[in-house]
Amino acid sequence: MSNIISTVARRAGRRWVTVILVGAAVVLAGVAGTAYALVKSDAQSTTFPQNAQIEQQLGVRFSRVAVVGDGGLVTVTYVVLDSEKASRFQSDVAHPPSLYSESRHRTTTRVSLMKQGHTLRAGQTYYLVYENTHGALRHGERASIVEGTLRLEHVPVL
Repeated sequence: MSNIISTVARRAGRRWVTVILVGAAVVLAGVAGTAYALVKSDAQSTTFPQNAQIEQQLGVRFSRVAVVGDGGLVTVTYVVLDSEKASRFQSDVAHPPSLYSESRHRTTTRVSLMKQGHTLRAGQTYYLVYENTHGALRHGERASIVEGTLRLEHVPVL
């Protein structure tokens, strides 16, 4: 009789070990899948588009759009490619680029700060600061930067 009980106990123990191992494998697969999805979405969300026409005509390459100042401001960062063209671009305070939300019908064009009166150096990074009028842009969405007929779409907003 004790032999039968011992055999049943060993089989039951093996089943529990199998159940625990299978459960652990399922949990690990779920964690790995979630981690992969998060890393992949972060990489995609920060990939910044480029536009050769904008770069050629304005002399700048836009590199970042971020909502800052507790959501009330938006910074647009750019790298100067051509000092002369970039100086003309930045000194045109009457016609700053417009920022459009691609998720909602919102826009902002009100530049709060533009550096003026100094020579822009090629390779240097500069920025524009916009008022985030009525919460036009939100962190995590995509936006478009529009300058006249030039348009840079699918810009991630940080």
